[in-house]
Order: sequence, then C-alpha cells, then structure tokens
Amino acid sequence: MNLLSAHQKLKQLEPTFFTKDAAMVLGVTDKYAAIILARLEKQQAIVHLARGRWAYSDSVDPLILPSILAFPMKAYVSLYSALYYRGMIDQIPSTVFAISNGKTKIFETPIAKISIHSINPFLFTGYEMIGKNCILMATAEKALFDTLYLMPAKSNLFKRLTELELPDDFNFSHFKPWIKQVKNKSRRVMIENKLKAMSVA
Repeated sequence: MNLLSAHQKLKQLEPTFFTKDAAMVLGVTDKYAAIILARLEKQQAIVHLARGRWAYSDSVDPLILPSILAFPMKAYVSLYSALYYRGMIDQIPSTVFAISNGKTKIFETPIAKISIHSINPFLFTGYEMIGKNCILMATAEKALFDTLYLMPAKSNLFKRLTELELPDDFNFSHFKPWIKQVKNKSRRVMIENKLKAMSVA
C-alpha cells in the first residue's frame, strides 16, 4: 500500500489511535498495519507512543495521552498536572501526571513523559470531561486529594506541594466521602490534618 495514501486514510483516526483501528481503516490485517505504521514512523509521519498505540502527529495535546496509554483501564489527569490546569500551582509540570484504576506505569513518549499512578478503585472519581478531545481532568478538590493521598509513596514525587493557591469556589466538603475510603489510618489522619491546616489558613 502507498504510504502517502495510508497516511491520508489514517487522518480520520487522529489525534491518537490503536494498530487495530489503523488495520480497520486501511482494510488490512493487524500484522500488515503494524508494518505500514512502522514505515510511517520511520518517515516521521506518525508518532509511536507505546506498543500498539500511535499519534497522528507530534502536535497532539499531551493531556489526552494518559487515557490512551492506560487503555483498557481508565485514567484521568490529576496531581501536579491538574493542580496547574486548575490554577492552583504556578510551575508547569514537565511530566503529565494521571490517576488510573489500573497499574502504576511510566511512559516515555516522543510527545511527553506520562506518569500514571494507581489508586483505590473506590477513589477513582472526582473528574470531568473537558475540551474538544474530552480529556478526563480531576476537579480542583480531587487533584489536591490525589496529591495528598500519594504523598507517602516511596517515589517521593508528591512531597513538594508548596505555595498552593485555592480557587474561590474550592469546597472542602467534597473531601469527606473520599477520606472515608482511605483504609490506612496514618494516611487518613495525615490527609485530614493537611486539609484542616489549609482550611484555616
């Protein structure tokens, strides 16, 4: 198959797609589609994100990548990335952070580094769809909760939460049902104490 023709057909799948999606659009087997995609990547016409996952170009919004890379599990943008998006921190994170109901994974893609963190399935909530790409994004409250929840993690990634600016409509009552789902007592008390200090600041 002509690579230019294949690239044009793949445009209907942008911004991101799976090998099986490409095979369906191109009318070929998954195996042959993988060969075509590898050739297109070599010509820098498309971007290889991870096994079986592709982006039509390197101008893709990095915030859509967690959902693609976590598939078939779900993921929403949270932690420092959502805190920045919600205007609660000033520093732009160099990594896109997300929460998943699957495993913790890190992806080094040509577009961005994606850091996906696992959470208790009962806490996989507190997000909404934003933008034309329907990106799953944590609310301001859930982004803060997720960050506090992962503060004790061995990675030490989320211990540097400083100079936090809470939105005018920030609602501390949203935390109550989430805190009830935290089974570890020391972690639960830590979150409660952090939130109490913030609420009276």
